[in-house]
Amino acid sequence: LGEPGLSDLMLGVFRGRLWWIGTLFLLMILLFFALSIVCAVEFLGTDDPVAMLRWGAGFFLCVVAVIGGKLWYWIQLQQIAVTREVKRVELLVAHLSEQLRSGA
Repeated sequence: LGEPGLSDLMLGVFRGRLWWIGTLFLLMILLFFALSIVCAVEFLGTDDPVAMLRWGAGFFLCVVAVIGGKLWYWIQLQQIAVTREVKRVELLVAHLSEQLRSGA
């Protein structure tokens, strides 16, 4: 039982019953990243302190949303890895149980 590669691990979030949630989070991350760039450009392009506060707050909230999405993604990767290891242990226990029954 070989270890899956990094690309297989990262694409694992988009497989299974809840693939649409992974896709939704990916789109959310991309959207808020693009909005954070817009907010940063507008923040740097204005001289009005009130507008700077608004664009700065928008940038901050977008970055927090991106970080939240990435945290969710990494938690999903960890959950997939733990599930894979539990299945390995179950397979080993079943194999050992079969060996004990056959008297080998």
